Amino acid sequence: MPRQKVSPHFIVKQSLKVFKRKGYADTRMEDIANACGLLKGSLYHHFKGGKKDLLKAVINNVHEYYRKEVFIHAYDSKLGAKQKLQVLVDLSENQFIGSDGGCLMGNLVLETASAYPEFTDMLRAFFTDWIAAMQHIFEEKHPTATANTLAKESVALIEGAVMMMRLFDDEQFLKQAHQQILQKID
Repeated sequence: MPRQKVSPHFIVKQSLKVFKRKGYADTRMEDIANACGLLKGSLYHHFKGGKKDLLKAVINNVHEYYRKEVFIHAYDSKLGAKQKLQVLVDLSENQFIGSDGGCLMGNLVLETASAYPEFTDMLRAFFTDWIAAMQHIFEEKHPTATANTLAKESVALIEGAVMMMRLFDDEQFLKQAHQQILQKID
């Protein structure tokens, strides 16, 4: 018997899992409804624009989580640059190692950038915040221009490592990328 009352937050959390596993194009509202224990029509009560509105809510939810729970550590004045970077590395490994589907935000960029441009600004904002957090850390040891370059390279390195880790089922890709990033702060 399908559950009749669930919160929009619950729907977003369940949708995130489905989008991460199946991608945007291959996810059907029926898949999300099943993951939520709802009838498909019930989703439209909370997300009138259907799958697009739901993905926007997922992107916003993930971005807000990273802002409050991950990126914030880059600005912790009680920690030194190396410690801040180590916290971000640890959180990254907890997020990606042993997790299905790789990086949702990176996957969405690859899938939607040209086919669904309505998501581009939201995804760009996430990666801009990530780069800014990394840059803030690197600025403790490097000039601003160098710190910006190192931040962009680090985010790209992590995204590539997550992809390779998934492709070869080998977490060493991510661990080695993190070690390379940590060395940039010495």
